[in-house]
Amino acid sequence: MTDPSDIPPRRPSSSTAPVLCLIGPMASGKTTLGRAVARLLGVPFIDTDALIVTHHGPIADIFRDQGESEFRRIETEALHLALDTADMHGGVVATGGGAVVTAENRRLLHGRFTVYLNIDLDTVAPRIERERNRPLLTEPGAESPVDKWQRIMGEREPLYRGTARHLIDVRTGSAAENAEKIVGAYRREHSSLGGT
Repeated sequence: MTDPSDIPPRRPSSSTAPVLCLIGPMASGKTTLGRAVARLLGVPFIDTDALIVTHHGPIADIFRDQGESEFRRIETEALHLALDTADMHGGVVATGGGAVVTAENRRLLHGRFTVYLNIDLDTVAPRIERERNRPLLTEPGAESPVDKWQRIMGEREPLYRGTARHLIDVRTGSAAENAEKIVGAYRREHSSLGGT
């Protein structure tokens, strides 16, 4: 991950390519694909969850000690920082799975080159079962983590679709193949807008 504090300030220019943002549910591969897309485009990669951990500590601890509403406030700060930095230098920004639940975040992402990573329960279930660091999936309750993911996805899916400019199906294909699909869509649109 590239921490914005490591990037020297630079004035925006007309040659700076539009920022590419990734949204999608927990375990959809935003971080993995974001890194791959950034490598293909030769630009920095910024992960908002990683920014939060760097500046505030583990996300699970924030949920436990301060609650989800405070986490969402911090998440919006991180998204502002990530987008401001990427606007200056170009870049790929991966958001947290719940970023779209906040109206301010949707406003920040709307109109940008925002890609929704479309995935299904069958694809993410093995990932969810391996990982135990997702607070919304591991909080005590009658629902299993997989059932919680499915319910949360149902609630957020309209927000993902309403925020994104592009939808990329990542239910099949390798990370490299899906990164190529994202970059292809990005280059086609950037080219149509007069970019190089």
